[in-house]
Amino acid sequence: MKVQDLDVWKASLDLAAEAYHMAEKFPENTTQGLGFLLRSSVTHLPANIAAAASRKYGTESLKYLFRAKGIIYEIESMYHLAERLNYISPDELATSMESLDTAKRLLFGFIKYYKKSA
Repeated sequence: MKVQDLDVWKASLDLAAEAYHMAEKFPENTTQGLGFLLRSSVTHLPANIAAAASRKYGTESLKYLFRAKGIIYEIESMYHLAERLNYISPDELATSMESLDTAKRLLFGFIKYYKKSA
């Protein structure tokens, strides 16, 4: 299986690109701020999906997919915090959540697939 052909991986890359653009608007310039943490999380999401897809056995893959599941919830929390801090508007949050929900749905389907094969 080629990771570049996986819809879940493509959706996670789309999500990461959107989050990077969003974080550019954040007022922080530190290496510990919300923008830094968001960029870090969205970078790890497609990396963990790729690591899962590269494994030979489903049980090995699930470890990385469960990490990705945790990351997706981290990203969701950071989006809501960004909106509460007025870094993004409610409309921007809604748009971002649509992309997040797509990636989440695909990831959960991918986890279900690997659970069956484990």
